[in-house]
This record gives sequence, C-alpha cells and structure tokens, in this order.
Amino acid sequence: MSGNFKRSIKLFAVSQPGIEEITAKELEGLGIKGTVVPGGVEFEGDLEVLYKTNLCLRTASRILLRLCTFRAKHFAELVRKAKKCPWNDFITPDLPLKIRATSKKSKLYHSKAIEERIWRAITEAVGFKPQKARLEDEGTSVIVRFENDICTISINSSGAMLHKRGYRVKETQAPLRETLAAAMVLVSGWRGETPLIDPFCGSGTIPIEAAMIAANVPPGINRDFAFMRWKNFDEELWKSIKKEAISKIKEVKVPIIGYDIDPDAIEAARKNAEATRVSEFIRFENLSFPEVSFDAVTIVTNPPYGVRLPIKNVREIYRRLGDWIERRFKDYRVLFLSPNKKLAELTGLNSKLITFFSNGGITVGLYRAER
Repeated sequence: MSGNFKRSIKLFAVSQPGIEEITAKELEGLGIKGTVVPGGVEFEGDLEVLYKTNLCLRTASRILLRLCTFRAKHFAELVRKAKKCPWNDFITPDLPLKIRATSKKSKLYHSKAIEERIWRAITEAVGFKPQKARLEDEGTSVIVRFENDICTISINSSGAMLHKRGYRVKETQAPLRETLAAAMVLVSGWRGETPLIDPFCGSGTIPIEAAMIAANVPPGINRDFAFMRWKNFDEELWKSIKKEAISKIKEVKVPIIGYDIDPDAIEAARKNAEATRVSEFIRFENLSFPEVSFDAVTIVTNPPYGVRLPIKNVREIYRRLGDWIERRFKDYRVLFLSPNKKLAELTGLNSKLITFFSNGGITVGLYRAER
C-alpha cells in the first residue's frame, strides 16, 4: 500500500448494534456500496472515501482502515507479520497511539501480551518509539482483533468517536447520543418537507440533528479527525472535500421546534444550537404539550422512561403524548423510543417496532406510527 492510496483500501464503518442498516443506507447515499455485518458496515474506497465518510456519516461511530490480516499462532510470528503492515503511511513521532486488542478462540489469547507485541512491531517498522495515548481522542488508535488465530489490524481514522460533533457545549442529564438522534430522524424519512417537533427535546440533540440533515450540514464540519495527523494526510484533498460539502448547505424552510418542561434543558438546547450552523432554523420553547397545530407533522422524540432518572408518572407521560398527537395533528409521522412494548402501547398510536439499540446502557426500542 502506498502513501497516496491510489488503489482501493478496505474500510469499516463502526455502527451501534441495531442501526447498521441505517449506516449502510447513508453509505449508499454517498455512492458507496457496503456489506452489513454485526457492529457495522464493510466497504472499500480510497483516501477521498475515507475523508468523506468521516465528514458526512451521521450514524457511524468510527471509520476504521483495515491495515492487514494474517494468521499467527506464536508471538514471534505475530511481531514478524505485524511489522509488514504499512505503518510508515500513518505513524509520526508526534502522533500519540493507543493499542486495543481482543482475542477469541485463538492460541494467542492474552490481550495485554498481544498489545505489547504490536508496540514492538510498530517501533521496529517505523524506527522510533511512538508516544502512548491515554485516550483515543489524543491521537489515533490501533485495533487488533484475533479470531480463530486470524489477526486483523485496523487503524482508527476518526480519533474521537463521530458522535462528538463539537456542538454539545452544555449537557442535561441522560442526553441522547448524536448518532442515535440522527438515526431516528433518518428512519422517519423526514428531510425537511413538513414541520418537525420534539416534545421532550432535552439538550436539543434531535432538533439539531434534524436541522443538520435538512440543511445538508455535514456532521463532522466543526471537528478534527485522527487522519489529519497521519503521515499520508492530503490537506489539499481534504480542503476540496470540505469546500464541496459546504457548497451544498441549504436553507431549511419548515419549522423545527423543540419543547421541554425543564427550563434548564431549553437553555442547554439553545446554547448547543448556537454552536452549530443551523441555530436559525430551530426554535426551542419551555412548554409541555403546547397548543400547537399543523395539518401534517413529523414528531421524533425520546420521552423520559424513568430508568436512569427517577421520574414519576412515566405511564401517564406516554398516554399524554399519544393523546396530544391525536388531538393536535391531522396527519402525523411519529418516531419515539421506549424501553418496553407496554409503555409504547400506552400512546395508543398503533406503533410498530422498527429496531432496538442501547441508549446509555438501556435497551430501548425505536417505534414508528403514522396517520
């Protein structure tokens, strides 16, 4: 593999279990065909594809580049073969590294010992000892996975996880991760055709992600990535990709509204929105189930379900949500989260389970209803 990446390289978009198919559809939208596997989507591309997917994918957690794959049953064999990976395309003396290893059904099963041998292989390959990073956000990470004696070595091109867009300047308790909020909006099919409302907006993640989708604002536009510190970083190519993406940003012409009964949440939402390029398209109001009315509306929301935070009358909240939607809107499309089917049924909206995933360590279902 040469530093200019003229030929195709193997890439992997890490996705939270339950939303891999959504990430695959995002890739399709970028003209990239991928293969869905548990935990993400495999695809191929060049340096441009690597940069573009980091910049534009809304539901992926990281973009990994597959460096090499080989069989190894002894540590000496591991070091010898790992040295042949194209480390010189990536590693520089000022780039901190973190190595993480896992092993399953393999003779080399001790993860710390595997990590030590990979450090040795990299040091011998590049001719210097790289800095060690405490956190992946500090530099880049190398992921080593053994399964049935097959070793796959990948490098994390993203650095900090991709849900870290750079706009969350103020948090509320139990915030929804940005990648999950984007997944909910994408599954709804909403792209800015009807008003969008989140009646439990918290720190504003769903309305902000929705506005970014409707305005074509790339989720990674305000952050840095690990690949920008790689030895083979092509700054001109990166600038060109960003310039093209920015040229496609457009105005949002429908209302995007976030409501919340907590004034502190509304304050946090407004501050977070101000840190984006879409604050002018979003309105946040300190109200609960307001007397608002639209003929057609899309509602995407994460109601409180009283698991991480002590909330009384959770069942009543779900009943009121359904009643409010039925009374206020003639035509609606609703996407909401619920930790169990019984709570979802209390809305009375004839909702269907679309998928489920983990939100803050709690398994929740994503439900859809429409009229």
